[in-house]
Amino acid sequence: MSKHHETTSLQQEMGTRFDALLAAGGALDPHPFYRECRSVAPIFWSEATNAWVLTRHRDVKRVLGEEEQFAVLYGQAGATIHGRTVLQMRGEEHRKKNAIIARVVRNPVAITGRIQQKVEAVSKQLIDTLPATPEVVDVRAEYTSLLPLTIIAWLLGIEDPTPLRGWYRALAQAGVENLVADPSRQAAGEDALHKFEAIIAPVIDEKRRNPTDDLISALVKADYDGEPMSAAEVETLCGFLLTAGVETTDRSLSSLFALLAGDEMLWSQLQSDKSLVTSAAVEILRYEPPVQGLGRMALADTEFHGVRVPKGGRVIGIIASANRDDDVFDQPDDFDVNRFADSADREFTPAGKTLPFGAGVHHCTGSLLAKLELTTAIGDFLDHFTSLEVPDGFKIEMDGVMLRSPRALPLSLSPTAGTLGPPLGATP
Repeated sequence: MSKHHETTSLQQEMGTRFDALLAAGGALDPHPFYRECRSVAPIFWSEATNAWVLTRHRDVKRVLGEEEQFAVLYGQAGATIHGRTVLQMRGEEHRKKNAIIARVVRNPVAITGRIQQKVEAVSKQLIDTLPATPEVVDVRAEYTSLLPLTIIAWLLGIEDPTPLRGWYRALAQAGVENLVADPSRQAAGEDALHKFEAIIAPVIDEKRRNPTDDLISALVKADYDGEPMSAAEVETLCGFLLTAGVETTDRSLSSLFALLAGDEMLWSQLQSDKSLVTSAAVEILRYEPPVQGLGRMALADTEFHGVRVPKGGRVIGIIASANRDDDVFDQPDDFDVNRFADSADREFTPAGKTLPFGAGVHHCTGSLLAKLELTTAIGDFLDHFTSLEVPDGFKIEMDGVMLRSPRALPLSLSPTAGTLGPPLGATP
């Protein structure tokens, strides 16, 4: 360990425990550990990730939001596998190219128009295929992942999202989740990326010849400094959007439905007051964020709590810890559906206190799309089901450390009378 990585015995202990947490792959509940870190060691060194780890809200917000001081990782463990995306871009290039994506996924007319109509239609179609109790269905496999996947495929101009199901997870696992540079995860991600590029390349070519109103058409029609983006750059952006467009909604919905399945009173509260749907969406993003930590690189020597992080040093901001910092949130370990009743919309913007979408100029461009998908899904489940239950003999297990949510979501669904179509396999 170099002089830059000198630590106290307490920081060393926390680093060892954090590395053990990573090795457990999601089997351990990280929140008690993070709570302890915020109190006694808000920064510590992790040998497994070769990085300083930060756990307090103000520190995590700083590394995610200060573009001049911290850069998004590129070409190393914990970075997206897609190559250089808008995340790694800075300054004017980031602003202009991010604006191209924003014109589609943050367009108020589209979000309240054709995109909303598509989300509502896809949600209804998926719900109509879910079998009712006493059958058991993996709601994550059959709904929470398929809803955002179908929407992002539609935005990218891909007619059949089926092949993308395994690929986007392999891409995510090889990126943010792979802080320890597992070669098998890297190889699986690269294989998925090559397969995705093989199907997206002809779509890009077709959109150059015959552009429509989808996201790829917007990318190929745009230019930067008078030059159109290359096919390779558009492929990279599409690959990034595939994972970014699915992970937040999929993991947040599965975490929320798991919570609701174990809390009849909370389910009843939401059914009796559906004005709390958006607050519930924000609260699950705070309580169990889908992306629980992100890596950055220091662009200059900097200091946290008396510890110097040198220029070029890696830092990991633990969003899951920041979102439960009691300096910012009252009773942070409680899931409170009323917490954001008067401020939920703000949390989908850079002005929010929660950090599931990052901070500063790199605040997630797709946050409003995620909001639309989350609130539509929650509202539809409240309308269509009187209860969600984990059947006897089944249990829900959490999976992942930096990307965390239920591994699967085996549920028994009790429908509201007349809301569902025929069971799977039934003859109309």
